[in-house]
Amino acid sequence: MNKIWLWSFLLIIFPGFLLAQDFGYSIKTDDVCELWWAENTYKIMKDDPAPFKKGKITIQAARNESEGFQIVLLPGKSLENISVSVSDFKQKSGNTIEARNVAIRKVEYVNVVKPSGIFHKAGWYPDPLPLIEKPFNAEKGVNSPVWFTVKVPKGASSGKYYATVVFKSAGWQASVPVELEVWNFTLPDNPYMRSAFGLYSDMIRQYHNLSNDEELKQVLDKYYTCFKELRISPQKFYDLYPIRKKVKGVWWDGGTFDPDTVFSGRYSYQVSDNSTNGNAEGQFSDLISIDPSRPYILKWWAKTLKKNQQYAVMVLCYTSEKKLIPWQMKGMICSGNISWHEDSVYIDPVNPLIFQDMVLSRPFPHNAAFASVHLNPDVPDRHGSQTGTAWFDNFRFIDLKSGKNILPRGDFEQNIEDLDVELDFSAFDLAAKQYLATPGFTGFRIQVPELRPGPYYGKRVAWFNGFINGTAEYDKLADIYFKGIQDHLEANGWLGKEYVYWIDEPKHDDYTFVREGMDILHRTAPKLTRFITENNPGPEIMDVTEIGCPVLAKFDPEKSKEWIARGRGMWSYLMTWPKAPHVNLFIDSDAINMRMWLWMSYKYHLTGILVWSSNCWNAEGCSPHGVFQNIWEDPMTYMDGNGLPDGAAAEYGNGDGMFFYPPNRDPNNDKTKYLTGPVPSLRIEILREGIEDYDYMIMLEHFVRSARPGQQNLVRAAEKILDIKQDVFVNDQEYTKDPRILMKYRQQMGKLLSEFSNKNL
Repeated sequence: MNKIWLWSFLLIIFPGFLLAQDFGYSIKTDDVCELWWAENTYKIMKDDPAPFKKGKITIQAARNESEGFQIVLLPGKSLENISVSVSDFKQKSGNTIEARNVAIRKVEYVNVVKPSGIFHKAGWYPDPLPLIEKPFNAEKGVNSPVWFTVKVPKGASSGKYYATVVFKSAGWQASVPVELEVWNFTLPDNPYMRSAFGLYSDMIRQYHNLSNDEELKQVLDKYYTCFKELRISPQKFYDLYPIRKKVKGVWWDGGTFDPDTVFSGRYSYQVSDNSTNGNAEGQFSDLISIDPSRPYILKWWAKTLKKNQQYAVMVLCYTSEKKLIPWQMKGMICSGNISWHEDSVYIDPVNPLIFQDMVLSRPFPHNAAFASVHLNPDVPDRHGSQTGTAWFDNFRFIDLKSGKNILPRGDFEQNIEDLDVELDFSAFDLAAKQYLATPGFTGFRIQVPELRPGPYYGKRVAWFNGFINGTAEYDKLADIYFKGIQDHLEANGWLGKEYVYWIDEPKHDDYTFVREGMDILHRTAPKLTRFITENNPGPEIMDVTEIGCPVLAKFDPEKSKEWIARGRGMWSYLMTWPKAPHVNLFIDSDAINMRMWLWMSYKYHLTGILVWSSNCWNAEGCSPHGVFQNIWEDPMTYMDGNGLPDGAAAEYGNGDGMFFYPPNRDPNNDKTKYLTGPVPSLRIEILREGIEDYDYMIMLEHFVRSARPGQQNLVRAAEKILDIKQDVFVNDQEYTKDPRILMKYRQQMGKLLSEFSNKNL
């Protein structure tokens, strides 16, 4: 009576209070603990009041679907060593869904100190969902939710099943009945909604304290299994199983055969260093046989981007076994010019180069048998802090005794007949046969740096092992490479699952370059699926892709109708921007967001979702070297760069790019080797519910299209549900925050799908 009186009082004084708090159902209360439950599209805060309305736990699911619920312990006194178990689900007829199909997880909380945006709030939010593998404690007066997920087997009989959840602590025990209704239809193994979630294997290696690739493969397999259970796909499954490419017939590495700036012939060799964090160099691809007793001179023509720009030509020495001889670098730092000029280095077999009593360069060492040639556009230092661009031509390495030039291809000219690309799919195929040949994954990303500019100074053009688009050499290599990938995927039945995602969020100024790259891809391999993410969606660029993927807030349903009508796929993505009131992916946002994304996707005819990362646990440069962020303690996603000073960090949002937690809760001190899978988040579990909702909608569409004459009543009911109205959402800023609205429609869809299935038997 006291609780009813309190709620009545609050409703009179604060009319909006009931709407804000009225979810969940009371199960039972005793002197030790109050138990209540709620569906899974809720974030139960530590201090949410227990509901006064009663209701037994009832859930519905299709075969091959996962459905869950939360049971909340609200102790009147602190409880220790609580164990939890669930019985088999049984029908009265004797059919059973074994308890091993139920995952039991503890809902844990992370402390949001810095809200994701101005409409977000600080506080303790539920998000990590670790499996309960040992007894846990529950604090007096604080909600302690337990998350149950039931995976209904594909072979389960339809109808109602019953199970019991049992909690035990010293001197206290509670039994909670659960009712599961299995509907008479089955979800497909491959979800209708395609997805692409980034996964950083290096982060897994670091946070799991793994020592080698075999351990990483073992752990990655557990992550991929978790992905399949959640009905999502990683962008890449083959980090350790790459498609290996070997280009034949190219004698120089690291630079560009430049047809626009030449001293003589068709090409010079451009070497460009645009990074202050590393050194760039061009290098002859083979070692050159030398005799240390003979004199040599290196001569070349060069020019630099800036007047008096320093550049370097270096020679390294190797033994007859081709092992590097340390501290025996030869070479010269030269002063460049914006016009062509000749420079040289003389290597005397007897006399060292001495300046002010310091030995700057000795002759070749007596045990030297080979040398390598290196061209630097600036003066390389330990940190790579200098930048610059230089061109080289007519490079000669002359044996002065014989007068012979021992450096072939120093004129940087190319015989196109020598060029070839050898593709090795052996490692990739091992992974593809494991992950693509079995149901679950809906696609994979192909990254092709050969469509990007590469180490080239000039207008933005595609680059392939030193050759730029517009040259016959590039055309030949690109044709062999892209067509080789296309044909291999087609021969193995994987064509169509790929999406070539090579550039991210291009600006309008980049559209010409993007169009050029997309045209290359379509010309050389027209069956490959081109993909692009767009922060500025519009007809200027969407026509060059098979899949367009704008950020959800920028998606324009009207503009996209034309593209979709022409057969172009449309996806959407969520990221650090925009924040509330838009649908977003942050921890400190409404639980319904992740599920609503899929309902909006159905309404807008979107067929895929993308998230840039699922495990961005650390940002190099935002913390001291060797110090790892602990997202169990600070769930904010940080990112360096973007013009910020070294050590500064942009705040992307709590949980942005982080849908999984590492099992290591103290990465800076705990050096245990974790050969286990990830800890999923509450958000990714709710997203799975949305993906299954989307399956319901597409399956209902299929039934409507194939309905029999006597099923028109079902067809009309289905069409009414599938015509999503404003009680669900208006746009990505105006949408219901009440999960019961989605769950009501889902229940109606489930019943209709069962009726369609029953009448089609």
